[in-house]
Amino acid sequence: MNRKRLIALVAGLALALGVTACGGDREASSPASAHELHIGLSFGPFTLDPAKDGGGLPNVMRSLTNQSLFHMNADYTASPALVSDYKYVGEGNKVFEFTLKKGVRFTDGSPLNAAAVKTWLDYFGKQPGPYATSLAIASVETEGEYTVRLNLASPCPIVPLLLSQYGNRGALSSPKSVADPESLAKGTYGVGPYVLDAAESVVGDHYTLVPSEYYHDPSAIRFKKVTVRVISNASSMLRALQSGQIDFGSLDSSTAPAAEKAGVKVMHWRSGTVAVTLMDRNGTATKPLADVRVRQALNYAVDRTAIAKAMVGEYGRPTSQYQTEYTDPALDDRYPYDPEKAKELLAEAGYTEGFDMNVVDPGPILGNWGDPTMQAVAKNWEEIGVHVKVTPATTDFMQQALSKKFAAMQWTPDTSPTSITYSLLYGPKASLNPFGAVAPGVDKLFAQGQAESGDQGGATFKKLNSLITEQALNVPIYEYQIPWGMNEHITGVDKGSWIVFGADLGWKG
Repeated sequence: MNRKRLIALVAGLALALGVTACGGDREASSPASAHELHIGLSFGPFTLDPAKDGGGLPNVMRSLTNQSLFHMNADYTASPALVSDYKYVGEGNKVFEFTLKKGVRFTDGSPLNAAAVKTWLDYFGKQPGPYATSLAIASVETEGEYTVRLNLASPCPIVPLLLSQYGNRGALSSPKSVADPESLAKGTYGVGPYVLDAAESVVGDHYTLVPSEYYHDPSAIRFKKVTVRVISNASSMLRALQSGQIDFGSLDSSTAPAAEKAGVKVMHWRSGTVAVTLMDRNGTATKPLADVRVRQALNYAVDRTAIAKAMVGEYGRPTSQYQTEYTDPALDDRYPYDPEKAKELLAEAGYTEGFDMNVVDPGPILGNWGDPTMQAVAKNWEEIGVHVKVTPATTDFMQQALSKKFAAMQWTPDTSPTSITYSLLYGPKASLNPFGAVAPGVDKLFAQGQAESGDQGGATFKKLNSLITEQALNVPIYEYQIPWGMNEHITGVDKGSWIVFGADLGWKG
């Protein structure tokens, strides 16, 4: 695996909130276009190339520059965005066909047509990005100027979702930019209302977006300019919101209450799971992890309630299961805090004296979600005899996580559709499975669910979620929520959604 694969721990770092504050010709825009929008994010994109970047907070900006083929809704369904018609062909969810809307252009002026989509999808699947394996495409065919047919290497019932803004595959970039990947990493070339003004941007610090002259719906423009600032310090983000330097920004559990007291409007919703991923679960380098009793012991040993209260307070809750669209509330307390039970399981597995294990976490970049949480878990494990050496990553977290030097990694994946979760964690060739670990029954159930549709496929994926929890492939700790602060003029943010991809962010007054 290319060592840069998943340069984003962000396959699931945080809430992937996005906006479709549409842009276009300034003269044809609405009165609201007189306003500038200032956004604050705790971290920005690792690269501007959607095929190589992760998800999470950077998608706030990406949704302004790269409109996707489909739009992901809060309930995991997907609606057509740049597509006029779509369907599966034949049985078994292995051939998917869609027709593009006419008259759409990329921000460099080139047309969005079937050939452009094929160029992008072929490019995307060959890149060392976190979502390259989320959809197995055997070949892409074009019919006429606007129809695209995907021949899949394996069944997939949620192709529209995987061509949405979730996972970046649907965030098309122009053929001209694909031909020059170096420029694609430094600019934006999507079908989007805004385009990066590179001369007014500093990578890693701030990004300036201006309306695209080629956007197909100029009347929907909201702002004459959007500035995205990267503010990694939580206190600095709070001050920027309080002073009006930013209009919309990500907070955390330590600053959200203070923001509310200062009159900042704060909203939050279900976002993802802070978890320890047991990568060496077949015991290649750390033999005890091959025993399900050991993995279950690690789960019983974690005081999730105390850790969640200390780390996220009201902006999260303890859970024993990795959050997907098929989570079962009955499994949230599958592994209650029971260190004596944990010791019994270790003894049954032959590890009365415990064992040693190496774990890497993303260090300080995630605040309490990162190293502080992992240190608390390690303390719990120490109490049952499992001696953990924790390495907080300062740079290149994913390179370390995939180096096979660590039995596990602690990270913060988004609440993800099952198909993406499998392609990231559980499949033999999953992006975050450096040891190639397999789990009894998981691959079979996943393949079955992929070939099924509707309620039948959902029932299979529910069984898969239960199996993953029983097999203890992860040690979930708590579900987290990201508080977002905004000024009184911001409109279009839907608190009813755990994810606000495509919210029609606007300006009132």
